[in-house]
Amino acid sequence: MDRFHPTTGTGRDAAPSGAGIDPKYSIGIPEMDAQHARWIGLIEKFRSVGSAHLMDRAGINAAIHALEQLLKYTQSHFASEEQFIAGHNFPDLEAHKKQHRELESVLVKLLDEAHAHATGGTPLKLNLFATVWLLEHIMQEDDKYARFILGKPSL
Repeated sequence: MDRFHPTTGTGRDAAPSGAGIDPKYSIGIPEMDAQHARWIGLIEKFRSVGSAHLMDRAGINAAIHALEQLLKYTQSHFASEEQFIAGHNFPDLEAHKKQHRELESVLVKLLDEAHAHATGGTPLKLNLFATVWLLEHIMQEDDKYARFILGKPSL
């Protein structure tokens, strides 16, 4: 059974290109949409390895590696996004940065748990956290700066 892939709108066999994003997650700024597509792809990669074979060392190592990649890209994306919206004088930049620091903090904690294998719930926590927070963040919070930059009225 194919799982829906949020970056392509297709099943699991479709390769996430990073160039496209499901229209419901698009904020209308191509540079940020491409970064969001890449980010969602990394979350999907973690979810894929993080939901299987976590009782063996190879599975745990694969999940840790995917989570490390996700954290690294998250930090890079946030820095890029913050610079981008600062360049457009977005009035809620500080609140947006605060949300980014909170997400980074949670990802670091999850990575620490995964390294220590302190809890078998780490993959489930990230699946729930990343899916809900990331997609809500893109559709709600990132949409706010996009509307500001594109001159669209707030919802």
